[in-house]
Amino acid sequence: MKILKIDFQNINSLRGEHHIDFTQEPFLQNTLFAITGPTGSGKTTILDVISLALFNQVPRLGKMSTGEILKKGAILTRNQSEAYARITYQCKTGIFASTWSISTARTGNLRDYHMEISNLETETILDLKKSDVPTKNEELIGLSYDQFIKSVVLAQGEFAKFLQVPKKERGALLEKITGTEIYRRIGQEVYLKHKERATAIEAKKAKIETFKEQLLDENRYTEKQQEAENLSAEKKQLQQELERLVKEIELKNKLQKEEHELQKTTEELSQLALQQKQFDTEKGAQLKKHQEIQLYADDLNRWQSLQEKSVEKQQEITTAKAAINKAEAQHEVLKKQFAETFNLAISPADFQEKTERYKAAVRELINARAEIATTYKTTKNHIESLAKPLQLEETLAKPETFQREVIKEQESKRVMYSKLATDFDLQNNSITQLQENLQQKLKQLRLAEKAETDLKNLKSQIQERQTELEKIDKEKSGLPDQLKEIAAKIELKEAQLLAKKKSLEVEQLQKKLEDYRRDLKDEEPCPLCGALHHPYAEHLPEIENGLQTEVTQLEVALKSLNSKQIEIQTSFNQKKVDAEALEKRIQVFTDQLKTAEIDFNTQFAAVLQERQDQAFSELEKDLEEQEQKLTQAKRVQEELVLLQNLKNETEALLELLTQGTQKAEAIKTRFNGSNFESEISTAENTWNRNEQILTQQSRTFKEAEKTNVSLKTQIQALTTSLLEQLRQKGYESIEDALKERLDASTAQNWTHEQQQLQNNGVRLKTLQQKLIDELKTLKETAGPLPLEELLAQRQTKAETLDQKEKRAQEVSRAVLNHKENLQKIKELQEQIENELDQSKHWQILFELIGDATGNKFNDFAQDLTLAQLLQLANKRLEQLTDRYRIDQPTGDEDDSLVAIDEHMGGQRRSIKTLSGGETFILSLALALALSDLASRNIEINSLFIDEGFGTLDPETLDQTLDTLEVLQAESAKMIGVISHVDSLKERIATQIQLTQNGQGYSTLKVV
Repeated sequence: MKILKIDFQNINSLRGEHHIDFTQEPFLQNTLFAITGPTGSGKTTILDVISLALFNQVPRLGKMSTGEILKKGAILTRNQSEAYARITYQCKTGIFASTWSISTARTGNLRDYHMEISNLETETILDLKKSDVPTKNEELIGLSYDQFIKSVVLAQGEFAKFLQVPKKERGALLEKITGTEIYRRIGQEVYLKHKERATAIEAKKAKIETFKEQLLDENRYTEKQQEAENLSAEKKQLQQELERLVKEIELKNKLQKEEHELQKTTEELSQLALQQKQFDTEKGAQLKKHQEIQLYADDLNRWQSLQEKSVEKQQEITTAKAAINKAEAQHEVLKKQFAETFNLAISPADFQEKTERYKAAVRELINARAEIATTYKTTKNHIESLAKPLQLEETLAKPETFQREVIKEQESKRVMYSKLATDFDLQNNSITQLQENLQQKLKQLRLAEKAETDLKNLKSQIQERQTELEKIDKEKSGLPDQLKEIAAKIELKEAQLLAKKKSLEVEQLQKKLEDYRRDLKDEEPCPLCGALHHPYAEHLPEIENGLQTEVTQLEVALKSLNSKQIEIQTSFNQKKVDAEALEKRIQVFTDQLKTAEIDFNTQFAAVLQERQDQAFSELEKDLEEQEQKLTQAKRVQEELVLLQNLKNETEALLELLTQGTQKAEAIKTRFNGSNFESEISTAENTWNRNEQILTQQSRTFKEAEKTNVSLKTQIQALTTSLLEQLRQKGYESIEDALKERLDASTAQNWTHEQQQLQNNGVRLKTLQQKLIDELKTLKETAGPLPLEELLAQRQTKAETLDQKEKRAQEVSRAVLNHKENLQKIKELQEQIENELDQSKHWQILFELIGDATGNKFNDFAQDLTLAQLLQLANKRLEQLTDRYRIDQPTGDEDDSLVAIDEHMGGQRRSIKTLSGGETFILSLALALALSDLASRNIEINSLFIDEGFGTLDPETLDQTLDTLEVLQAESAKMIGVISHVDSLKERIATQIQLTQNGQGYSTLKVV
């Protein structure tokens, strides 16, 4: 995975838009760069942007949401309304851009954040919910959020501390750095799981004891069973007696109910008689008159209907007469319009014939003019197409002017062609043949020019190699003298070294004698002389070690001289080989030059003869000018043909224009309008509609008058007949009879009310007789005891049955509890056996890795993790230095990690004894190892190293930066160093500089 670009806007103190493109300069040539700036300027914000855009998380704040941003006042720059973070990265799948953004609504409230991923190779946005974007990035990159942070951002301070602390503190740091706290939790979970299952088993055993205490003894259990049987028989007897009493009580209740019902029915009959009397007084007489008049209802209804129809017909007559008058007036208006617009005199009798003849004549003229216009347009388009290559100044907007320009251009082209024809004798030669001859000459000329350039290049190469050979010979000539001088120095140093070594051997023998003297003790004999007193053993002189230093210095000097001798001899041999190779190459080039010159003079003899003293470029220019003139002659020839065609076409166009004008004048004499078809159609339709209205209204008028006469005759006959019958009933006129009629709704309601009163009377009398008969039967069936005594007996029996029920439940519950307790004891025993069987693996895990603190499994896992981490760190150290390896301490060593010094024969040293620069190299190796461990099989080509530089002295800082440059060169990674140390600017040229402006904001600049 490699980060290609970082783009963001308004993140933390970095207000505005910022872009860092690692695919452009200066990052292309310098992939080691520094992120510099004072404390608080926003250096770590760049790392926040990366993790925010990919995972919606920031290491210092955790997962981001709208609530978290508001609560912590983080991410969105103060007083800004929107922000985004975008990372463009390359992985095995392709190139992607992951974007996180947020903005405020018009109300000022913060909207929810948005995330998306774009595939930049296919230019598509992946179809994902925002919550799925971090997971998709994890899938594409191959790293989770925690792995990514450990792989890409290396915090040196943690590892420097990790190297030196005791084992107990180292375990806590390792757990924090590698995120292996999971093993501690696993050990604790195993302990809790084991404890939980053991507690559950003990709880079940306690339940078994509780259930055993609640069991009945055998005699007690038998007594309870017998009592239950007796209670069951007694309950059955009581239930039978209760059922008999309930039936007797129900019979008594029914008797009382029907006596009450009979009384109620008698009262309702009395009330009904009063209602009937009131109806007869208020509505009966009027209802009777209505019913008498209804005998003539059909005639009365017909008389009313005829009167209404007569009024309607009279209205139709008036309306039709007004419409006829209006249509006749419209006739005159339309005649005038036809005369003015169409120059046509019409009348209703000849309208159709005249308009058809008129339309045919005008349409013939319009069609003829349209055909001329179509031909004109086609001809004009063709002329414009022909004239386009000529680029004439005039257009066909004025055909006469255009024709004059064509004739003028034709004359100009004829003069031009005449001159070119004379120059090239075109009467006897074709333009095409002349062009082919010229092109062949140009081809040969250009080949000759290229061949001449190749000869010059070959001569130049020979000269360059001769110069190089002279330089090598000059450098080589001084090397033999240098070798002689070095050999003499080596001989002298070897003699000096031999003398010093002999002196050193003598001194070392003396040292051995002094060692023996130190071992002598008073009153013990000397093994050499037998003396008991040893005065020289008490005050031994200090032994000088200057000879050893001189020997070492001579060995170093001799080694340096030998290396210098080998270097000069190697250089001499190499220059000798280089000189021989150059001589051979010069000879090859010389032979090639001779052959090429012969071939050149033979192949291009004709060109050279024509060239004489003229340069190739001048000759080529002359031929090209001739070729251009021939091309011009051919073009002018074609243009003359084209101009003649244009002249002919333009004459035809002018003729069409004249014909079209004539047709337009003819149309104007017949039609004084703008759109013939529309206006003639509208006029015809208006005339025809008016004729239809006149005809229709005349017919309506006649029919209405005829119908009205018939209606009046029918009314007169019906009035005479109906009035005679009504007078017999006491009515003087039809109108008087109609006044006595009720409306249909009232008549229906009153009739219904009268019928309802009659029906209720029949119903109540029938019910009264039925109740009298039923009461007689019930009195004969009922027993002698009154209802109150029956209720008292039922209460007593029910209470006794209830007592028996309760006792039976108590006895049954005791028996059932006994059985249930036995079953529960059995089930619990089976559960305990099953739990013990299923808990075997938890017991084993508990014995191996479980404890309350989780230390047992955590210590084991950390030992494995540390071993793997140190193995990876040592591989990284091989790339950085050949001196040190890191190892765990043995039992007799300090608790801190150990550095193995290969330059000192594998000496084991506490890391506490290392210098700051050496400690940094080891901590950097550990940090890179953790990156390897976290990323596993994922290639990480972008690293950011944070912390650790501010505490280094200048010398150590120099050594550290040397190490980083080696790391960058060997791994081809892009490495960003984050620090506020000013001296970094001198060593790392490429920088991302952050500057504060004093208002709480920062600016970013790439240099």
